[in-house]
Amino acid sequence: AARLASPQKRTTTTAAVPRVAIVVGMTQRPAPHPSPASRPALDESDIVERQQALAAGYNDNEIQRLIANGVWRRLRRGRYIRAQALVGLDQFDVHRLEVRAALSQVPNAVASHWSAGVMHRLNMYQPELSLVHLTRPHGQSSRVEGGVHHHVGAFDFSTAVEIDGVPVTPLHRTVLDIARHSSFEAGVVVADSALRRGMSREALRAELDACRNWPGARTAARVVCFADGRAESVAESLARIVLDELGLPKPELQTEWRAPDGTVLARTDFYFPDHHTVVEFDGKLKYDQSVDDAEPADDEPTNTLWLEKKREDMLRRRFGVEVVRMTWTDLKPERRGALAARIRDAFEWAEVRRARPVAG
Repeated sequence: AARLASPQKRTTTTAAVPRVAIVVGMTQRPAPHPSPASRPALDESDIVERQQALAAGYNDNEIQRLIANGVWRRLRRGRYIRAQALVGLDQFDVHRLEVRAALSQVPNAVASHWSAGVMHRLNMYQPELSLVHLTRPHGQSSRVEGGVHHHVGAFDFSTAVEIDGVPVTPLHRTVLDIARHSSFEAGVVVADSALRRGMSREALRAELDACRNWPGARTAARVVCFADGRAESVAESLARIVLDELGLPKPELQTEWRAPDGTVLARTDFYFPDHHTVVEFDGKLKYDQSVDDAEPADDEPTNTLWLEKKREDMLRRRFGVEVVRMTWTDLKPERRGALAARIRDAFEWAEVRRARPVAG
């Protein structure tokens, strides 16, 4: 039988291994990631910058998870806010936060155009708030980048005003910037609001003279001529435009109707004195609640119509005027003809009424 070869004996030489002293409990490990409880507190009711979040122990993955889970909201790249802080805010409040976030990354700029209108808290019609609008002193042309419309134009930055810590174009420049870049209606709404806030018409005209050769200056000039600070709301500003386009006489705004002792019984939106007719937007009269003829306001829909009817009767009875209500629907182009007919009918009825003795 074949014999199996026995394995040869091998000689193994082992190199000397230095002894290592092992100290239990002293092994070095990477520093642990800070737990939420040990992180420096962030004011998450305000804007949080990425560097602040990193310094507080968050990493980029955590930030992305917070955004994906709806805990944080990204205002713009590298700027966040806790979603809970936005509860109860309207689109204008949120836009103010977006303006602050944008300016924190764009030095030597001011909020302008629609963003300035938001900061000034002006009434606005169809505002463009999908972008933050900033004016910068340098640059070859305007551009849109990263959710910001960078406007480049002549502006004396020493005239900027500060609102809630944000540099903003002054009222007169804000009005003209909006008027030049929007519709006539939008320009009138913001101009009426600014005049009501105390902006001087002289300052507005001076700013218009300075930008007469700029794009949109012709529309802005129309706005300046038509603006009236006595209009108290977006609705009244738009109604003024419609009444003018219908070829009606120019009405008086905010006429006060007084009792013989001087007590104000009512204040109406539009009054045509030559035709003894009042036009009220949505039929809501402003009145003195202390007067018997003017009941206190009531938010209940069932009572509101009754109160409006009572006030109209008071104006007809005491002052011999007709009252026409108009609503948002009447502002639509296809409804304006019917509105004009109702108002002209009221003109005629007022003349008939005044030809008869007025009771009371």
